[in-house]
Amino acid sequence: MKVVMADQVLKSAKITFIMPEGDDKDDNTAVTVAVSTKFNNQFDLTLASKVNFANNDTWEDTGDKSYTYALDFSPVSLSQISNEVKTHIHISPNGNDTVKFGYLLSLIFDDGDPNTAVAELTQRRDNITLSQDNRDFSS
Repeated sequence: MKVVMADQVLKSAKITFIMPEGDDKDDNTAVTVAVSTKFNNQFDLTLASKVNFANNDTWEDTGDKSYTYALDFSPVSLSQISNEVKTHIHISPNGNDTVKFGYLLSLIFDDGDPNTAVAELTQRRDNITLSQDNRDFSS
């Protein structure tokens, strides 16, 4: 009898913005996040994204706040993901806004088998500053 193991598939994605003391995000600045992986020698396989969100949220900069958002995701197999996961963050401020933050990205993969542990890919970056003059970050 041959046992076929199912490939783990992306089941959830979230990003947490971690706010150090410094500059907050204004409540009229929208954020866009896109997470992709290398596929066919290019970054063209989208894993997760969310467009123009948090534009009603102020991210307070007291040094002890974080803000978590679920991302829309594609049911991509873990085996399709290269070692390189690229995260692009774009802000769309209404006027002037400088925001300092870090983030923790979490991608959860599961094969549906209760006997198999889920796989989690994480990515963390700190000390990011975006503003009306520098709206994009990529890692």
